[in-house]
Amino acid sequence: MTAIKTIGLEYAYADGTNALSGINFEANEGEKVAVLGPNGSGKTTLFYHFNGLIKPTCGEVQVFGESISKTNIENIRKRVGLVFQESDNQLFAPTVFEDIAFGPKNLGLDSNEIKSKVSEVLCRFDIENLARKNPANLSGGQKKRVAIAGVVAMEPDVLVLDEPTSGMDAAGITDTIGILDELNNEGKTIILSTHDSDLAASWADRVYILNKGKVFKSGLPRHIFADEKLIADAGLRQPVIVQTYREFRARGISKGEIPLSVLDFMESVDSIKVMKIRCAVAGCDVAAGDDVCLEMRDGMMVANKGSKGGVTGTVVFDGMKGEDIAVKDVAGNLQQFAGNITIIRVPGIIEGGSRAADLEKVRDILSKNKQQKIGAMGTSAKVLINKMGLMCDFEFDVIQSGMLAALRGFDVTILASGGMADRVVEKAKDKKLNYECFVL
Repeated sequence: MTAIKTIGLEYAYADGTNALSGINFEANEGEKVAVLGPNGSGKTTLFYHFNGLIKPTCGEVQVFGESISKTNIENIRKRVGLVFQESDNQLFAPTVFEDIAFGPKNLGLDSNEIKSKVSEVLCRFDIENLARKNPANLSGGQKKRVAIAGVVAMEPDVLVLDEPTSGMDAAGITDTIGILDELNNEGKTIILSTHDSDLAASWADRVYILNKGKVFKSGLPRHIFADEKLIADAGLRQPVIVQTYREFRARGISKGEIPLSVLDFMESVDSIKVMKIRCAVAGCDVAAGDDVCLEMRDGMMVANKGSKGGVTGTVVFDGMKGEDIAVKDVAGNLQQFAGNITIIRVPGIIEGGSRAADLEKVRDILSKNKQQKIGAMGTSAKVLINKMGLMCDFEFDVIQSGMLAALRGFDVTILASGGMADRVVEKAKDKKLNYECFVL
């Protein structure tokens, strides 16, 4: 079902400036949509129409098939939550707790329900320590997280965020996108605007590019970012991974579809031209021309003398034990070096969260893999990791980081909240990695 739809949307400011001209926009239920465009392209004005904050000069806005009108505006605003670009425009209460509680109060919840809802959101956004602080005294990144938390507390069906990651550091961006992914896995439709092409390319199901109040182009990220001229004409930059791919393709090294992740990029590389030479660490003193067999050890390729083994090659130049060397004419199946992936599905917040998890079962699973890397994605999974006093090797871009670690020979355990575990399974299958999944 279509969650948000605009038909021929136009808007002109009082001074006659046309902010939007004939916008046809559509976001399906459960979809992640990124809206890109330079400053002044109309992104914010468009978003203000989604919950009736401003009325169109011409055209129509539909929410779950219902046109916005005076009679249904209150219900529309319950279903569509809007996070402003400037957090100061959204935060007004004397404490963070009261600010987040404002929405649930307006929904008519009783005091116990409000307290429970605010506590849940504070935990989800890892801002419990800010509950009694004045929002005016917070950093820009903290204000942004509180503003998003306040909207999430109202449990809208659609979450619309105007530049949600602006003013945040790398950790804040990753955590926020992780929470949005978690909400999306719970069925929420997420629409955000951004200047970050890398984020739009790797995160969104669909991308809209706005320019001068018009839809410049819309479609799948892979199709959008494949059009180099389109991106340049729209005043945007290509994602770094796409730029790298283009340089490799121009040199005849990469081929195939535009990659939107490091894993996709690796598959684009022509193994015949590149993979016959590998970097390795000398396991003993070697000389140029020596035949060596390769093995994976602690995430590094190690070369020892000998021509028997699953993967073999020839040393390019002399090297002493422990030094980096190059090995050419590599033959054999490198996939055999890949580690195993263990996926632990932690109950999501709506399923009881970390409190519903069997800690002893987790410890038993972890004890079976001594040489491993651990990752956690989703609020419940991260809370569980903290409860157990464990350290994560990766909390950012967990799926890709986990897959890359497995391809370097590490056994990897990923704790994932709720439905996010399914995404890890899907990616492990896609990369043909050995995996097993446990449900707590």
